[in-house]
Amino acid sequence: MLQFLLWISLLFPSQNNVQINQIHDFISVDHLGNIFVVNKSELMEFNSKGEKLAVFSNSMLGSICHIDASNPLRILIFYNDFNQILFLDRNLAEIGGEIDLFEFSDNETELVCTSANGGFWIYNSNDNQAIHISDIGKIINQSSLLNSFFQDCIPDKMLEYNNDLYLLYPEMGILNLDRNGQFKKKISLPGIKNFQISKNTLLYTTESGIYSFQPMAKEDKLIFNLEDSKDAQLTIQNNILYVSNKKSISIKALTL
Repeated sequence: MLQFLLWISLLFPSQNNVQINQIHDFISVDHLGNIFVVNKSELMEFNSKGEKLAVFSNSMLGSICHIDASNPLRILIFYNDFNQILFLDRNLAEIGGEIDLFEFSDNETELVCTSANGGFWIYNSNDNQAIHISDIGKIINQSSLLNSFFQDCIPDKMLEYNNDLYLLYPEMGILNLDRNGQFKKKISLPGIKNFQISKNTLLYTTESGIYSFQPMAKEDKLIFNLEDSKDAQLTIQNNILYVSNKKSISIKALTL
């Protein structure tokens, strides 16, 4: 731990760096620069200065396994132990009650994300489809069977950006569907640990750092080099880098 903090302090000069010392499982960041920190069943919100803004917890639903803060006014929380989701407002107060995802599929949901067109998307490998659910609990769209695009692979992340849906298949790449859940393209990038989209640019993380996807270039652009990123979560939002190592979060402005 000490070695990690010394390395971070050398990498990020103190006058430019904000550090949040908080034990956590994972983090998410919205486009306003607010950091959402998950520790088991507790969700904490910090601003870009590292100041704690709000706390939410509902231990009756188990541990939080995923949050989607792409809409900071309607934050989605997924509890896979009970196959339920919640929506929270900007102050981390509940919007409505729990939503039981068994209402939309007999199988346990594995991935979920918010939709800018209202409602949310769900996915499970048994149904093998992405399903768009409206705000009033109606199925709007269903994708075709997805195993025809990346065979014998299961996605482990899903997000929506600019009306498109993206699913990450770590061994193969990223599948891009349109707003109706229909195929648009495959991005073959094997070995991705994680991905995100910031300012219309696809960024992906490998063992060595964060790269910017350049479809017409000979090779993708290295945005940030971090050889010891195996145990760290890297997130970029609005040219700000967030490095999380389960015990602290360091925040640094980047020049892209």
